Amino acid sequence: MKIPFIILALFVTTYSFAQKKTKEPNWADTTYILVKLLDTIKNNKIVVIDIGQKATIYLSAKLLKRDAIKSSNDYNKKDITKIIVLLDRLSLKSDTIILDQFMAHLDYLVSDELQNGYAKVFYKKQHIFVEGISHRLEKYGMYAHRFFYLPDKRPFFSTMEYSGIIEDGKYFSDPSELIKVGEKLASLRKQ
Repeated sequence: MKIPFIILALFVTTYSFAQKKTKEPNWADTTYILVKLLDTIKNNKIVVIDIGQKATIYLSAKLLKRDAIKSSNDYNKKDITKIIVLLDRLSLKSDTIILDQFMAHLDYLVSDELQNGYAKVFYKKQHIFVEGISHRLEKYGMYAHRFFYLPDKRPFFSTMEYSGIIEDGKYFSDPSELIKVGEKLASLRKQ
């Protein structure tokens, strides 16, 4: 009976130490992370995401699908499968896949593509494709959003990366923080 217990204890110990350790982000760090955008639109299937009056994001359908498959897990598998099926279905009808409504987890996929530089971003005000963008994680109360910025520091896209952040025993967000993030999110679609 001791051998199964020892094996079980060894397995639990090994599994515990093998877990990926993530450190808490430094919320005071407001550094913009610069990203050079790569021309990944080499095949004829592209995904177009119109982000209101500021920008349009162009992604490679092939890379987006590949990265969606890689990011699929037990938590998001159903939503990721819906995205992949939609991309496959729409790519049969046209080489240009226009996504004008967001599906669950699509914003995370777009965020990953932008962070990796696998996108083209058209800045509508200047009528150009920008060479680079920047992003940073910004905390508002119990929530942290990753905001993406055009070269002139105008935000054009965002996704919520953290929720339920508890610091110094604060279990609820200050309403003024929620108003700030709400206003910033609303500004994404405006010029």
